Amino acid sequence: MLAKKILMLASWYPENASRLTGIFIQDQAEVLSQAYDVCVLAARIVGCRAWKRVFLRQRLAEGHDKILVYRQPALPLPMTFFNFWSWLCEYSAKKIFIRILAEWGKPHIIHAHAVLPGGWLAVRLAQQYSIPVVLTEHTGPFSLHLRSRSHKQLVRGILNRAKKIVAVSPALAEQIRSFNPDVDVSIVGNVIRTDFFLPSSSGNQKLEQTKRFFCVAMLSEGKGIRYLLQAVKLLAESGVNCLEVFIGGDGPARLKLVQLAVALGVSDKCRFLGMLERDQVRHWMQTCDVFVLPSLAETFGVVLGEAMACGKPVIATRCGGPEFLVTRETGLLVEPGNAVALADAMEKFISGEKSFDSAKVRGEVVRRFGEKAFLNNINSIYQQI
Repeated sequence: MLAKKILMLASWYPENASRLTGIFIQDQAEVLSQAYDVCVLAARIVGCRAWKRVFLRQRLAEGHDKILVYRQPALPLPMTFFNFWSWLCEYSAKKIFIRILAEWGKPHIIHAHAVLPGGWLAVRLAQQYSIPVVLTEHTGPFSLHLRSRSHKQLVRGILNRAKKIVAVSPALAEQIRSFNPDVDVSIVGNVIRTDFFLPSSSGNQKLEQTKRFFCVAMLSEGKGIRYLLQAVKLLAESGVNCLEVFIGGDGPARLKLVQLAVALGVSDKCRFLGMLERDQVRHWMQTCDVFVLPSLAETFGVVLGEAMACGKPVIATRCGGPEFLVTRETGLLVEPGNAVALADAMEKFISGEKSFDSAKVRGEVVRRFGEKAFLNNINSIYQQI
């Protein structure tokens, strides 16, 4: 029997200029391709000035393992003359979709990721071609989609027209339900690539009893890295110095954070690694003692699961998604924006008061969010429609 065809309509997807953007959606596509015939139509947000150049450029299908990837230019919302621009996006999407029908075939299901723009394009295509839509929402807080009255109306219409709504965490599901109580929201966490994120086979190479903490994130205010730096200062002031903190990633707040580390006098203990490739992220997860993510808001927190897949306990904040991932067997949760609580959690690991079994940490994430678990959960969603 031929595998069912799933067209994934992604609001973000990795490309050469940004290889990590939407990589969690690529992970889902690759895992889905183990059981389904998967094709990706990736929406690429461009400004109005760049539209003509992108729109007129020949759009080629990219081969990625067994998955075909088509790129669809989409304009940011809201915008002036929305009716015209939305028509242009829809017209372009339909042209690409006709090509997909000819080259790949008609999908049994369109699986959109994020209500805007992916979900919007999905329901427009589905309406014309009578294809059911599954919509997985990742954006948090969900209110980011609800910036105006017209946006609320648009989002409500998309939610009502999708056959199944999926949220990646209970907290995000509750936000969607509070906006539109009429929709039924299922919960399926993001897949964690436990086949790639593995414990180190060589063990950690550390100096003496120094505890190594690792954090990787986009360096923006919302990731709460400043509270991590403040926590290191608090620990130093209390005489706890046997630690080192490595921070991976880049972003608009990087310069301010580097300057803050100097101002707090912790630059000798806090090293900024810059943007990391995925194999480098894995290396640092494997060689750290504890992974830390001090975010102010997260809808899921894929990096937490990746660190746990490497057998590492985590410290995270109660900010939405981490409460879904982190259990008593895998790490500690503290209140967001609280450097004192963060320092206290870190000190528990440094002193040895808290320790976790590496195999149990990994086993928990494999059981709940590994490839097999994800396939079972998504297959259950697909069967319902």
